[in-house]
Amino acid sequence: MANSHKNPIVLTHLKMIDHLAKRIGDEHLKQIDLTPSQADVIMLLLHEPEKLFHQRDIERALNYTNPTVTGLLNRLEKKNFIVRSIDPEDSRARIIQLTDTALETVEGIYSSIRQIEKMLLDGFSEEEINTLAPLMERMAKNALRHV
Repeated sequence: MANSHKNPIVLTHLKMIDHLAKRIGDEHLKQIDLTPSQADVIMLLLHEPEKLFHQRDIERALNYTNPTVTGLLNRLEKKNFIVRSIDPEDSRARIIQLTDTALETVEGIYSSIRQIEKMLLDGFSEEEINTLAPLMERMAKNALRHV
């Protein structure tokens, strides 16, 4: 690794970008009455519509604790973004599903993501973006192998 003897610049920059993107995202999502974590849950459920999601599935997929997901689901249910129904195969478990209200907010979430990406990639050429995206995907896959 070319940078092994120097300060860890990649992780430092990734952390800073993550922090700033979350701050920007907070402001954008407030306009549609969501937090970034609530938007994460909605997007997870949206992208796998055929899957029956239980709370534990959400905890694992988003790497959130049980109390965190419980709070998120309670707030999303209160806002009428999700419904919880009894799993016919296990009456102790609840299936979490999006409501029409949640589906109506999806474009707002996508709009927020597009605006944030546009801000972060300002000044990048198409070629640079096309180089960056697969590199970041590889980094994410490397990280996932170690958790």
